[in-house]
Amino acid sequence: MAAASAEGKGVFSVYITDGRGSPRKDKNISDDEMATRRQKEALSALQAVGAVGGFFLKRGREELEGEMGQKTGKELREIFQFIQPEEIFLSGPYERHITHQRCTRLSIEALRAVAGLKTTLLAYSLWGSFWGEKRRVVRDISPFIKKKVQAVLAHASQIDYKNYQQGIMGKNNYEAIFWESHEVQKAAFVEIFMDMTELIEKKDLTLESFMRQDFEAFIQKYSISPIPPNQELQ
Repeated sequence: MAAASAEGKGVFSVYITDGRGSPRKDKNISDDEMATRRQKEALSALQAVGAVGGFFLKRGREELEGEMGQKTGKELREIFQFIQPEEIFLSGPYERHITHQRCTRLSIEALRAVAGLKTTLLAYSLWGSFWGEKRRVVRDISPFIKKKVQAVLAHASQIDYKNYQQGIMGKNNYEAIFWESHEVQKAAFVEIFMDMTELIEKKDLTLESFMRQDFEAFIQKYSISPIPPNQELQ
């Protein structure tokens, strides 16, 4: 987001849920107070990366399915139709976070319903990873790591109980070092995205099938032939 903003592009973020159920160190903070606080923090984070603005749908996580889920999908579709984004970033398919998974599915369904949309769909990893063999996009974020940390620190209610800023820096530094096993390190911090544009282009492709193809390609490339019986390792 910071990189796109630096290039003069309009950057927006869509917040589907309101964060009222977020963990909190102070148990006296009500859910309504937390939702208000999370929106203020999000606006500060957007300002830190130079975003133009944000859309706040203010859904509860229980409202991402059924009739309200359909309404949320319609709102997402209208946003995508209005903005016609060049690139879209969303949580990856291997997230160990149910709300993130639901938001990803709603977003893909909404994107498929936008007629004539030409965009690139890239997924990031937060509560998980993705070591498959479908296309990955690696971007050097070293020039923007300070802005990223500033944006993360803006979420004070969450930093209060977990050192997210340390985890983010460590994760992006780790990926810069370990992504290419036999190459000279090219950057101090990188962001790795999974290219999921295929899911918009192939409307009959399920997310499960997409993931299965990703895993199978990895197994095919890196599988080791089984050791014959009674043969010792040399």
